[in-house]
Amino acid sequence: MPSYCEIYFYNYRFRRGEEVVRTDLKKPLMDGLTIGMGYVPVAVAFGITAKPVMSFFDAVLMSFMVYGGASQFLALQMMSTSGAIAIVFAVFILNSRHFVMSFKVNYDLKHESFLKRLFLSSYVTDEGFAVTANSTPEQRHFSSYAVTFLTAYLFWVTFSAIGYLAGEWMSKGWVAASGIALYALFIALLIPAVRIHYRFGIIAMAGMIIHYIMGQLSFVPSGIAIVLAILIAAALGSILERAEVSR
Repeated sequence: MPSYCEIYFYNYRFRRGEEVVRTDLKKPLMDGLTIGMGYVPVAVAFGITAKPVMSFFDAVLMSFMVYGGASQFLALQMMSTSGAIAIVFAVFILNSRHFVMSFKVNYDLKHESFLKRLFLSSYVTDEGFAVTANSTPEQRHFSSYAVTFLTAYLFWVTFSAIGYLAGEWMSKGWVAASGIALYALFIALLIPAVRIHYRFGIIAMAGMIIHYIMGQLSFVPSGIAIVLAILIAAALGSILERAEVSR
């Protein structure tokens, strides 16, 4: 039979193991809370902006299912002028970068089961990817990534709902004015990229100009104009990048 000292040592190790797990999850939780707090103003703005064009249930369901800030604002902008197919295609193109980020997360967690990796891939965002990209090998496990991703996700969905409800007591003028959040969001996403390299600014300006020109053509539907502007601007960006690499 094990001695009293052996039993005590085993129980001590067990308790220490629980403490290590709690310590390991503390940083992912703080990362998720930090990302979530950054989502609050944008999520609230989305909820307010969504109020004139869809029901509360639809707005919350969009945040719950799509979980893409810029793409959700784009969908709102296109709803009054574009069909469902054009909206789905534009959102798909805008969110296609998540494929690359999900591949990186899957590589980090290659020792985890396929279902766990598939589950986490649905909650990868730019901010979550940036936080976990520099994780240590000890931090690359399902629980750590899940805590970070799901904490930020809950903030987005919850404050989208709060923003919609806030629009109930705001005047119509304030609700309409909140639409500027769309442009503020894209500017906020663009400026850091332009600081890294000027070509991102060129691509953005090219996309705006192409969309404006196509918008003046009566035979081009507005939804198709947005999609074509995105594709042409993305192709221009690829050409500029290749030209710079070949120098």
